Amino acid sequence: MIVVDTNVLIALLITKGVTERIISAHPDVFVTPEHCYAEAWEHRDVWNRRKLDEGALVEIIEDVERLFVNSIPEGIYEDYQEEASMLTPDPDDAPVVVLALAIRNDGIWTYDKKHFSSNALMERVRVLATADVAKLYPVDSI
Repeated sequence: MIVVDTNVLIALLITKGVTERIISAHPDVFVTPEHCYAEAWEHRDVWNRRKLDEGALVEIIEDVERLFVNSIPEGIYEDYQEEASMLTPDPDDAPVVVLALAIRNDGIWTYDKKHFSSNALMERVRVLATADVAKLYPVDSI
């Protein structure tokens, strides 16, 4: 199980590339806190370069959530919120850390490792770049 940060989720939504190949080849592996879907939706004006209408965006996001990156409700992991807030200064990253603390996983996949680079956090949770995830969950022709 890999916990996906919002930036990886957005990359999956907007690009055809290694992120999409890894996730689509291993659809039962990736989870994210429901907060990340809300955060992606909140910033849709920035990443929706094709200017798809909101109905199409909702459909795409629902398909991604249903088929590839399972959204975990906050109630599952809320017991770790206080600890997570001490491990990351960014409130938008805290739900990802909380989920990673609450479930058995191989790490947090992010494109911005510096947001997850505190020694205290890295002692508790593995932080993964795309190359790390590709080694754990290989895909032909990456």
